[in-house]
Amino acid sequence: MTSLTEKLKSLGVQIGADKISAPVKSDPTLSLTVELDGCWESTSKGDCFVIRKTFPPDFIHGDLRLFQVLNLEIFDEIPSLSGISSIPFDQFLFIDTETTGLSGGAGAYVFLIGAAKFTNEGFNFAQFFLHDPANELAQLAALEDFCSSAKVIISYNGKSFDLPRLKTRYKFHGWPPPFADVFHIDLLHIARRLWKSHLSSCSLGDIEHHLLGVTRSSLDVPGWKVASHYFDYLQNGDPTPLSSVFYHNEVDVISLITLLNYITNRLSFPLTAEYQSFDDLVSIGVYLSQHGRTQSAQSVLFHAVNNIDLPDNLHITAMSKLASLYKKEGDFLQAVPLWETIASHDVLQAHIELAMYYEHKLNDYQEAIHWTLSAVDSLSVTPSSIQSDSLRAALDHRLFRLKRKSAS
Repeated sequence: MTSLTEKLKSLGVQIGADKISAPVKSDPTLSLTVELDGCWESTSKGDCFVIRKTFPPDFIHGDLRLFQVLNLEIFDEIPSLSGISSIPFDQFLFIDTETTGLSGGAGAYVFLIGAAKFTNEGFNFAQFFLHDPANELAQLAALEDFCSSAKVIISYNGKSFDLPRLKTRYKFHGWPPPFADVFHIDLLHIARRLWKSHLSSCSLGDIEHHLLGVTRSSLDVPGWKVASHYFDYLQNGDPTPLSSVFYHNEVDVISLITLLNYITNRLSFPLTAEYQSFDDLVSIGVYLSQHGRTQSAQSVLFHAVNNIDLPDNLHITAMSKLASLYKKEGDFLQAVPLWETIASHDVLQAHIELAMYYEHKLNDYQEAIHWTLSAVDSLSVTPSSIQSDSLRAALDHRLFRLKRKSAS
């Protein structure tokens, strides 16, 4: 009787695995240049796959041109950035990375580095891709060569994320990181100071949408999917899904350029016609005052105080900050009416400021007692805490002192 195996063989069915060919896996070194508009570049540590583009200075990204004259003096008042305005713009490096994970450490790779710098032709943009983790030194060497002249780094969350991870990769290989003795402007920190209270989030995507007029194409991939596309590529060698990752990284870097333009313009010329009705004038005024630009801060906050369309909470914030600037300059003629208006909204600090003013500047102890008592009343509706108890004790002490002065 014919066996089942013999029957299968007679039908041409392959029996056993010894003669079955392995599935064909594409060669990543060839497929990258086919699917992506890049090339292999030689470095002292091997070949690295790099995509390069040049964006002309008048290139429009969202609502803005890439290049405009920047007033970088607005950053000189920040201690860590003092002197930055003297650095030529062609020594600025805009950088963003894509990694295999959010956690740091030697096991997390920076598989794509996007960077841009200004030249006579415009912005030279490059992306350095880690096609194989074993080839990391070539990627790091290519980046080091690109950023060798950088004196200023511009990033978005780069102080906490991008730069520490890049430095880890260099140190892992016993190689000094290339970002020593440079200024670093992390635009996320500034964005949060200016727009945290106005936007749903300060992610770069939200900043692009609300402030820069940038609309990403359907090619974009959410940030949380980026690493999975890279892992898929390492597994099957197919670079097709990487197009969305490279696009995502490119827009991130170009948005850094326009966001720097936007921020410097807003802080340098906050009262131009297009901005005068914006709610963020208050946070901009506060930001300017905190960095020593008192006159500009006063102008911005004065305009905000007189903007009848601002919500009450922003009006109070603007008046409070403006009054404190007047007080610092000894201009109580301007500060007192603001404190009186704020006090009518039952803001405790305004009552205290008025009590101090009448006691120490006018020696009007009866009026000082009035404002101290109103401060006590205002505090009485505040839940008890260590801070409120301490303040209540200070007010009681002030009241005792004022009554003694008034009686003498």
